[in-house]
Amino acid sequence: MAHRTRLDPQQPQRRLMRTQTAGNLGETAFDSEVVPSSLVEIAPILRVANEVENSNPRVAYLCRFYAFEKAHRLDPTSSGRGVRQFKTALLQRLERENDPTLKGRVKKSDAREMQSFYQHYYKKYIQALHNAADKADRAQLTKAYQTANVLFEVLKAVNMTHVAD
Repeated sequence: MAHRTRLDPQQPQRRLMRTQTAGNLGETAFDSEVVPSSLVEIAPILRVANEVENSNPRVAYLCRFYAFEKAHRLDPTSSGRGVRQFKTALLQRLERENDPTLKGRVKKSDAREMQSFYQHYYKKYIQALHNAADKADRAQLTKAYQTANVLFEVLKAVNMTHVAD
């Protein structure tokens, strides 16, 4: 007798596909959970890119671009497990997003766009939360400082590139 399983619509399906466990290199792949272990240093940069995507796609693009450059410095031969696939997928995303985000840029250069966004972020989150005394806001302040640190790191890199051009 053949065994037949009836799916109960009330029961959530928990079966994971290999792509879910190995990391799907599609659009959502660029978060801190699917970064190859040899590139763990770029995870915070990609987290910030995802965080600012809705408010400023160009800044998110610049963060991803910086993450790609840093990934290449960390593993220039792409010899780490999953690094070549990850870098290829990230590069393809950067190529797709360059023109549309460039057209949506508010300032005249990437350096100015990044600087403007960093200053806005600092005023809106760091200064505002710094005045808050309660401990729940302190956790938000810590996260805001981490994000601001990444944005500043990207700002420095963009400014160095802008000066070299």
